[in-house]
Amino acid sequence: MKQYKRPGFILREIAGEYAIIPVDTDGIFSNTVMAPNDTAVFLWKVFERAGTIEDAVIKGMQEYDVTEEVIRSAAEQFVKESLRYEVLEEVK
Repeated sequence: MKQYKRPGFILREIAGEYAIIPVDTDGIFSNTVMAPNDTAVFLWKVFERAGTIEDAVIKGMQEYDVTEEVIRSAAEQFVKESLRYEVLEEVK
């Protein structure tokens, strides 16, 4: 299974709101603070350490009252977009 993580960003809670902050990247978001929604925060936490989409599905099923298909779709979309914008990277 593919694992994903992104060491160049950190998630911080600031005044009750979450922010994803670049710490050592020259990428597209090098001067940007991202404001993720609740689902993105949950998925970000799954991938803070190397994690798989399966990890996200299992944890999502435990955390939320949703179907496996819903959480899998959200995780797959999150990974796809995060890879596209180089916020996550595949770990070998």
